[in-house]
Amino acid sequence: MRDLQKKRDGLQAAIKQAEDLFRARYAKGERAELPEFSKLLQEEGRRTLGAEEFERYQKLQKELKDLKDEPFPNQALAVTENGSSAPETFVLVRGNPQVKGDKVEPVFLEVLNAPPPQIPTPAPGAKSSGRRTALANWITSPANQLTARVMANRIWQYHFGRGLVRSPNNFGVQGDRPTHPELLDWLASEFIAQGWRLKPMQRLIMTSSAYRMSSQGRDEALKRDPANDRFWRFDMRRLTAEEIRDSILAHSGALNLKMYGPGIFVDIPKEVTAGQSRPGSGWGQSPPDEQARRSVYIKVKRSLITPLLESFDLAETDRSTPVRFNTVQPTQALGMINGDFLNQQAEVLAARLRREAGDDVRRQVRLGLYLVTSRPPTEAEIKRGVGLIEAIRKADNAAPELALKYFCLMALNLNEMVYLD
Repeated sequence: MRDLQKKRDGLQAAIKQAEDLFRARYAKGERAELPEFSKLLQEEGRRTLGAEEFERYQKLQKELKDLKDEPFPNQALAVTENGSSAPETFVLVRGNPQVKGDKVEPVFLEVLNAPPPQIPTPAPGAKSSGRRTALANWITSPANQLTARVMANRIWQYHFGRGLVRSPNNFGVQGDRPTHPELLDWLASEFIAQGWRLKPMQRLIMTSSAYRMSSQGRDEALKRDPANDRFWRFDMRRLTAEEIRDSILAHSGALNLKMYGPGIFVDIPKEVTAGQSRPGSGWGQSPPDEQARRSVYIKVKRSLITPLLESFDLAETDRSTPVRFNTVQPTQALGMINGDFLNQQAEVLAARLRREAGDDVRRQVRLGLYLVTSRPPTEAEIKRGVGLIEAIRKADNAAPELALKYFCLMALNLNEMVYLD
């Protein structure tokens, strides 16, 4: 800080010297008074001081501003250890650090009937008290079934759309009771037995008969268990907002699978940014190939969410979101039909179909439906797609490229693209 202040003082002195020289020279000119000095110096500085001296003055001003904009260079707020001896901790009455209440010691949650924490005496020269290690060991202890049950429930949730406990953030009395408590306990035990590894659990769940159930309903079962608590069928699941966008890019062939690095800025319509206090402020523009990266890399700004992601229930930015909303609303269909992103990707998909299927319309339709639905299309579906292209060309006198684009836009809006059945 002393070196920084010394640099500032030196720059300030050099700037003052140049300003004093300007005052002395300018006062000998036509106007002796100097109103609005800064403005006057910018207007008359080059003529009065000379080009070389004026440019030096401007450079000094910029250097001083840069130093002021970074008051704490090479410093950062950080949490550090207090050494092997942890300081005493007190309840602060009304949150006032000057009014200390009862002294408190580290313990585990009493509601879990956990044993008292065993914090070993730190070794000589230790840089930590060992309290965080003791907490981590208890959280991952085989004797602590809660951690494994919560994780097993999460894994189940992301495969089935909901957990065995429907309130994954709350296993307490105010949360939902597990629909299959014995199954949840068994999954937790398996998770621990597999060394807390995720892949064996994924394989176990995905090869189960419950996961491979059809989503088709049965009248009698729907009457007895309409919420499907017993998992007698697979709940049809709509893709998440990120999965929808990534799927569209994958179908068109534009998806960039590059990993890591900073977040990206995607194009957002001016109609959306107009709602900001300063339209477009704080939102950059990434190159097209970067914008085609997976949605997980899109920069999240709480006051400016990517429209497509927001329409399809992106996780809230202000709080933890254990379960996503799954809404069906008109704005979703309107955005998928009229949105700039969908129309751009429809053009990219159309170019892919022409490139890979040639000029044969039937082959183009067959390939397009196969890419979007991930299954061979039926003859009736191909015939309907060809009919749509021909109708567009005939009714609107549209060029073949435009008609194919609108077919691709229709294909990207199929329910089968958005829902896992």
